[in-house]
Amino acid sequence: MTLFLRNSSSYIYLILNLVLMISGNFFSSATLLKEVCRQTQDEAFCMNILGSDPRTPDAGLFELGLITIDLGAYSATGTKVMIHSLLLSEKDPELKIRLTVCDENYEDAIYSLREAEGHLKRAEFTALNLEGGSAYVDAYDCEDAFNEPPAYRSPITDENYHLERFSEIITIIANMFPFKA
Repeated sequence: MTLFLRNSSSYIYLILNLVLMISGNFFSSATLLKEVCRQTQDEAFCMNILGSDPRTPDAGLFELGLITIDLGAYSATGTKVMIHSLLLSEKDPELKIRLTVCDENYEDAIYSLREAEGHLKRAEFTALNLEGGSAYVDAYDCEDAFNEPPAYRSPITDENYHLERFSEIITIIANMFPFKA
C-alpha cells in the first residue's frame, strides 16, 4: 500500500508540473508581460525591468514568476550588502539602529523570495502570494523605520521601492494562475 501511495504522490507531482507547464504556455504571448504590468502600481518599472531581461520574451506565466523572483532576490541581496556597508561606516547610533532594522528586514525578504521560488515550482500559488506579500512588508517596514521620530532620510529609499515592486509583481503572478494550491 505504501508503495502505491509513494508512486501515486509521484504521479500527482508529475501531473501538477505538466499542468503548470501547459498553463504557463497558455499564458505565453506577447501580451502576458503587459497584462501583468498593467496590474502594478508602476507599470513603467515593471515593463522596463522585466522587459529588459532576455528570458522574458519567450516566458510563460510560470517562467515570468521565476524571472521576477530571481531579479527580486538579486536586488534584495545587493541591498543587504549595501546596508551592511552603511552599517560599517555609520557613526550616528540612531541611524545604525534603523539600518540594523533594515538589515533584518532584508534577511527576511531574501528568505521569503527563496521560499517563493519553491512554492512556485510546487504550484503552491497561495503560499507564493503570501511570500510575495511578506517581502513587500519587509521593504515597507525598512523604509518606515526611518520615519520614526526623529525622522531620518533613508539612504535606501529606491532599493525599498524596487523590492516592493518585485514583491507586488510576484503576488500578481500568483493570482493569475488558474488554480490555487
